[in-house]
Amino acid sequence: MSQTIQAQPRSWVESIVRRLHPGAQEDARQFFTLILDNLTSLSPGGNLLQPGGPQAGSSAPPAGVSHKVEGANAQFSVSIANPPNAKTAIYHELSYSPLASFTKDVTTMPPTTNTTIQIPSPGGTFHFRLRSSFDKKTWTNYQMSSVHPVEAGLIGSDATSPGATFNQTNYAMVVSSATGPSARVDISGPSGLFTPYTAVKGAKQSLRPSATIFGNGLSSSQFVGWDGTQYRLAPTLAEVLSNDLEPVGAITLGSSQAGGGGTGGGNGGRLTQDLNVVTGVIA
Repeated sequence: MSQTIQAQPRSWVESIVRRLHPGAQEDARQFFTLILDNLTSLSPGGNLLQPGGPQAGSSAPPAGVSHKVEGANAQFSVSIANPPNAKTAIYHELSYSPLASFTKDVTTMPPTTNTTIQIPSPGGTFHFRLRSSFDKKTWTNYQMSSVHPVEAGLIGSDATSPGATFNQTNYAMVVSSATGPSARVDISGPSGLFTPYTAVKGAKQSLRPSATIFGNGLSSSQFVGWDGTQYRLAPTLAEVLSNDLEPVGAITLGSSQAGGGGTGGGNGGRLTQDLNVVTGVIA
């Protein structure tokens, strides 16, 4: 194995500089130091080789790398922390196996400089380990993520798109009433107008703002959906779901309908063109 040098080049710089004319010494010192500093910053691990030393295996492996693996919603999330003083790219090689001994069914991922890795694995349970290198030749020892296996689990209801979730409901009140030639639709919580309601998706509960929609047709029976920023109307529940909206409730002129859940998926919801939507603020 070749040996690396650290402080010795600076003494060489001083040795050369002292042999120069006194008037040229300071300029030469700054020039050679600048070259040395740049070469050091470009060398793997900041290690310079002895003259004539072989290149293979020349870099000392990085020290101070840490990582964490978490499982949720059918995937593993890996976060890697490089040492704060690292001046060059660090390569990381992640591998995992159902056995803590890593003697069977080992999956090894390609070396990467990324510090976050996502691995889809519905229902997967694995042990993880990581090793790191500056040059992909000299590696650190394997670092186990945990003494226990990590479980990815399955996709939870609160991680799916709004229109694709079976396990969802809400406590919204949708009230429609005539206002001249058109209808007004009020969306609120069970406590009354201008109060938010609770939407439930899986084990997650979220507040949704109250709102009033003006300009709806008198004869129309429609469904209300929430797109994350405002309420949208659709003629059928199927269209609410296919447009990937969160179902809120049904509109029947002169009546009040509580919200509910639904299934499906897709894209795009559209408001009737002449509607005026006023969204309330969550208290």
